[in-house]
Amino acid sequence: MSNPLNTLTGRMVAVTIVAVIVSYAIAFAIYSNERGSALRRAAETNVAERVAFTAERLRDIPADRRAEAVESFRDFSLRYSVSNEPQITTNLGGPGARIASAISERLADSEAHAQSRIVDAPSRRWRGERDPRDRGRGRGRGRDDRTGDAPPPPPDEFARGPGPGGPDGGPAALPDAPMVRVTEAIISVRLGDGSWLNTSARLPGPRPTPTSAIVGALVSIIIVGIGAALVARQIGRPLSDLASAARALGAGQTSVSAPVSGPEDVRRASTAFNAMAERLGRQLNRQRQMLWALSHDLRTPITAIRLRAELIEDEAERQRLLASVAEMETLTEQALALARAGASEEARSNVDLAEIARTLCGELQDMGVNIHAEASEPLMAECRPTEIARAMRNLAENAAKYGGGGLMRIYRNDANEAVVEVLDEGPGVPADLLARLTAPFFRADEARSETQGAGLGLAITQAIADSHGGRLVLANRVPKGFSAKLVLPN
Repeated sequence: MSNPLNTLTGRMVAVTIVAVIVSYAIAFAIYSNERGSALRRAAETNVAERVAFTAERLRDIPADRRAEAVESFRDFSLRYSVSNEPQITTNLGGPGARIASAISERLADSEAHAQSRIVDAPSRRWRGERDPRDRGRGRGRGRDDRTGDAPPPPPDEFARGPGPGGPDGGPAALPDAPMVRVTEAIISVRLGDGSWLNTSARLPGPRPTPTSAIVGALVSIIIVGIGAALVARQIGRPLSDLASAARALGAGQTSVSAPVSGPEDVRRASTAFNAMAERLGRQLNRQRQMLWALSHDLRTPITAIRLRAELIEDEAERQRLLASVAEMETLTEQALALARAGASEEARSNVDLAEIARTLCGELQDMGVNIHAEASEPLMAECRPTEIARAMRNLAENAAKYGGGGLMRIYRNDANEAVVEVLDEGPGVPADLLARLTAPFFRADEARSETQGAGLGLAITQAIADSHGGRLVLANRVPKGFSAKLVLPN
């Protein structure tokens, strides 16, 4: 199965989705930062104002009554206490420093210190099972009597101050309440007579991106992906049709045209290809017709020369002339075969290449050609049987001529392509001549043997391979020998 990312549609969809995801990630990061920053600043300002207001109230109360008075204050998420020493003596930056600065600005003649950190604490919104004793009184177990919310987390080594389970005797947090991340701040404000107001505050912690925003982003990504797939399909399908038409033209078909559809640029490309294919088809047909006519017309004078040669009384002279005539006939037939290669009107069919190889090798052996078939398993391939049989015969005869015999193997390669490979034990071909072996009328006889030939066998085989969308692979073997592979697509 092909990788969808290797297609235009797959890559366009992938690039579009990745671009949307990256843009949403950046937008979410900016949104979360701005939203969280705004909420935190609002909460910090609110806490600073409430602490400053409480400090102003305590200044008007006599010093000996401040501890009693502070216990009566009811303030959501804040716990107060009065002592002679501050709980916090330095500012460490962050929310604490901003709160201390805001308090100092409001209470110009007071000294304020604050520190903060992010901790995991039980959720204030947790509503546990109601205590049976509280039924009818509107109070659930673990809830604060005054606010209806779970109290803030207990103090620890960071801040030993008022809070649930602490000096104020507040109720303990529910053990099964879910933990959330919050900002815990401890604030110390100096009152007028040297005493200190210590406050434990609970601020909102980092907040995740809302689920609704994530769902909206996913829906947007899906919609954009579908839209990209539709657009890419409008471009990819005409290009695929154009590629198929190009392969057909390269395989030797002359009546080839690509559908003119899709965007304007693709339509122009298809129109230009169709015009090129039409001109090329006319030119190829003219060349083939000329070569067929020439080969056909040569048969009449060749036949006349043969008849006249038969009348020569000198046996040696007659045989030399007849050998030349036979060579001319062979050359004419091979030229005609080359012209017809890949232009046959034979219908394609699904045939067993192994059966063709066994039959062909048997016929050649009867003619004295040393060639054997290694094709025990059937191998089906869609092709024009007569042309493929001609190509296989050419490879077998070349192996017998230049290598003294050969072996024809039929198998499938790792790409599931059908392969007809003919091996011989001959001297091989110089590496610099391998690329020229399929050129018409080229022979590398000086590298292989003294056998004569027209030099059209491999050219015909190459043309047949091209017409089937396959290829001819020629290579030297190690330590000696030669390999010719006719590879057909699956």
